[in-house]
Parts: sequence; structure tokens; C-alpha cells
Amino acid sequence: MVLPPTPKSVGVARWLIGEWCAPWVRAHEVEEDTVESVLLLASEVITNAVVHGDGMVHVSLDRPGSSALRIEVADDGGGMPLIGAQREDAESGRGMAMVELLSSRWGTDLAVGPLGKVVWFEVPVA
Repeated sequence: MVLPPTPKSVGVARWLIGEWCAPWVRAHEVEEDTVESVLLLASEVITNAVVHGDGMVHVSLDRPGSSALRIEVADDGGGMPLIGAQREDAESGRGMAMVELLSSRWGTDLAVGPLGKVVWFEVPVA
């Protein structure tokens, strides 16, 4: 899906990802807890694209094999997300630390062209 870089896009993406996953949940192929983890992490990565990225936000969901759900979020902005030390009283900046903690793996790739990146993560399907 392609979304405008606005805060409302985070909620739209969460809803669409939930809809994409619903048939797998109904078929008992993916646990609801797994989908909840994906939705939380997708919210963090999409928010980063909206706040720190540039241009439209591209979101895709894949299920490579049957062992994981993979989300990719792309934008045209430069810079890569970092997991940094946060002050205890910081009100933001912990999103990628959550991605590191709750996903089985994650990474960033440079997009095709002069600018842009793709941030992706995978959550195992139990």
C-alpha cells in the first residue's frame, strides 16, 4: 500500500495489515498475539517513516514460507534508523529498540535511486 506521510496513515496501515492477516488467523495459521506484535512494530516503523522520512510511505506484508510475517516500510528520506541510548525521561525514540526486541530479525536496505530506504522486520509465526 502507498500512504501519504501523515499521522493518520499509521492507523490506516494498522487496519489494513490486520485485514491482510485475518484469513491466516481464522485458519489458525497465525496466532492473534503474533499479529498484535506485527501491528505494534509496524506502527513504530511507519511512524518513523512519517516523522523522519520523506515522500509517500510504502508498506508491504509478506509471509515468506510459513515461518514468519515480514513487513517492509519504504520512504524517500535519507538516513537510517538507529537504536540509541535513551534518557529515562525521553518521550520518544524507543521504537527501533522495540523492533530489535520483538522481531526475530530486522534491517534496512537502501532503496533504488539517489535517496530512500526500506526498513523491514520479521516476526516468527508460532
